Amino acid sequence: MSENWRGENPVANVIRKTMIATAKSCMNHVNATQEDLEYLRKDPPYPEKSSCIIMCLLEKVGVVKNNKYSKSGFMLAVSPLVLANKKKLEHMKTVSENCDKEVNHHDIAPCQLGNEVITCVYKYAPELHLKS
Repeated sequence: MSENWRGENPVANVIRKTMIATAKSCMNHVNATQEDLEYLRKDPPYPEKSSCIIMCLLEKVGVVKNNKYSKSGFMLAVSPLVLANKKKLEHMKTVSENCDKEVNHHDIAPCQLGNEVITCVYKYAPELHLKS
């Protein structure tokens, strides 16, 4: 399960570059610094500015809609990574379902949902982490 998708999948590399570009535009949007962006290489939970970058990123890719985690948005966002691989697709469906049940949408600070969602996603799909 811990296979490295970056090397084997050119689509994943393109998506990764797009995510980084989107994260940079989110960084400007939330008035964050390069240091805030660097936190995203670490494990969540992130400090407020960094979680605001994540929140913006998740909204832009459709994983968060109307301040709620979106199962279908998650599946749409990861589908180019799994393409025709049924095993990976099933794995991502499980991740999607688990996070739908586990993400806390109540009594949280504005950007905290970013931390909630990303913590859950990394818990079940560590291969999606932006570490490198």
